[in-house]
Amino acid sequence: MTRTERFLIVIVFLLLVIAIAAGYLYATRQAVVVPHIVVGSDDTAPITAAHTFPFEKNQITITVPVDAAVYNAAKSTDKSVSIYGNVTENVWVTDSYREMVNDPAQEQLYANLIAQFRKIRDDEGLSSDEYLELMAAYTQSLTYETTPDNPTKYPIETVVEGAGDCDDKSVLLAGLLSREGYKVSLLLFSPESHMAVGVGSTDSLYKDTGYAYLEATNLSYAGIPPDELEGGVRLTSEPLVIPIGNGTTLYTSGAETAYIHDMSTLSEQKILSTNTQVQPLASDLTAKQDQISELEGRMQSLRGSGNIGGYNGLVSSHNAMVSAYNAELSTYRQEVAQGNAYAGIYNYIILHAYDRKGTYAWVKANMPQ
Repeated sequence: MTRTERFLIVIVFLLLVIAIAAGYLYATRQAVVVPHIVVGSDDTAPITAAHTFPFEKNQITITVPVDAAVYNAAKSTDKSVSIYGNVTENVWVTDSYREMVNDPAQEQLYANLIAQFRKIRDDEGLSSDEYLELMAAYTQSLTYETTPDNPTKYPIETVVEGAGDCDDKSVLLAGLLSREGYKVSLLLFSPESHMAVGVGSTDSLYKDTGYAYLEATNLSYAGIPPDELEGGVRLTSEPLVIPIGNGTTLYTSGAETAYIHDMSTLSEQKILSTNTQVQPLASDLTAKQDQISELEGRMQSLRGSGNIGGYNGLVSSHNAMVSAYNAELSTYRQEVAQGNAYAGIYNYIILHAYDRKGTYAWVKANMPQ
């Protein structure tokens, strides 16, 4: 082999190396690098995280030990995401939220929480839907707290601090539900800066997501999206659906929550309608009272002056006015009673969002016919 041939072989080899390296760099540059919790040495004693919340007929307390080293590491993690190449926003947002839910450093926290939830489920004989609602009530009842420009918390931070905003609490709830086999996703409404949880369901699906809507910020029923968010914001955009885990268990009580929602809406309409009808009735009754009082004053004056004929001539008019007043008063009282009944329904629904099963039964039994 000549020297020239050897030189050409070397050049070809170098070109191949360069091409392979360039291809490798290009491939690695088409990537999303998400943060991870890196736990260092920390001799801090475990943190006790306790939270009490209402569920169905009981007050439930969940108390779990939390590894302080993991919490401190999560708290100090730089949560920024590095994006290389032409990666779409949907891809890197999806990757980053999934990693926050599933960072392996948090698995012991999930295990500790789930052990307590399972004990309550078994002791109370909860159905699959009630078990989902139990974990939802726990998360929903954590303090809603939002801090401008703060990144999303890891679930371990939300549990220890007992507070979070929409994405903090949604990430925690999705992590719990997915580990218990439920079909679950995160629903990200970027234009409205809001996040909720989507749960696989047999009905009451939200728009075209394939999931029922589950709000994480406050106590609310599965399958019922809010009319508006804090500050009067309404959800109008199509959310980005971020599936979490591989669960297959579906929520099957959507028909009951839909009924509860429908009765809440009907009750609110009836209350407004009653107020519209009652106010003019009340004004008219006041005017009739004044007319009757004025007539009775004239009759007493006639009787006092000995004009019995004049007095007797006004008796029939007085009786007719009193009869009309009493009939209108009866209508007024019926309207008020109906309004109060619907107000009772509406208030019960609002105040018992942690008890779908009990609320459904109560509304069925007490809804005015």
